[in-house]
Amino acid sequence: MTDTLKWSVPGETFDDGSKYADWAKVEESGQWHWQYDTHEMTFDIYQHDDQFWKLYRVRVTEDDGSYAYHFGGQACRMVLVAYRGKSRSPHSSRSMNEGDLEWIRTYEFDPALHRVVRAADHSPKYGAAYGAKQAA
Repeated sequence: MTDTLKWSVPGETFDDGSKYADWAKVEESGQWHWQYDTHEMTFDIYQHDDQFWKLYRVRVTEDDGSYAYHFGGQACRMVLVAYRGKSRSPHSSRSMNEGDLEWIRTYEFDPALHRVVRAADHSPKYGAAYGAKQAA
């Protein structure tokens, strides 16, 4: 059981043998955020293997002013939640209000803070769709 997938060939294939080209994008963040004064990051949500995954994209400014794009890190299993009331996000640390939506990692789900909006089904391969880690 895993909540992450690593790139075996960055931008092409993952360690489960899947090809990035076969993943279906379901949501695009569209917001770029500065990181460490060297690059910007954003993320997209994909569906693969009947699960939702977050993939980070990185862009850096080239000397000629154009952008070079790369993928960052690994894929993380996610669930879309709505906040039940004012609280601090366990994912982004942002202040969230009742009804605010956010994609969080599956294991960050807290039924006292969140209401599930969109999640995968339980999977023998990945385990519970959200909540505390459980055996598959």
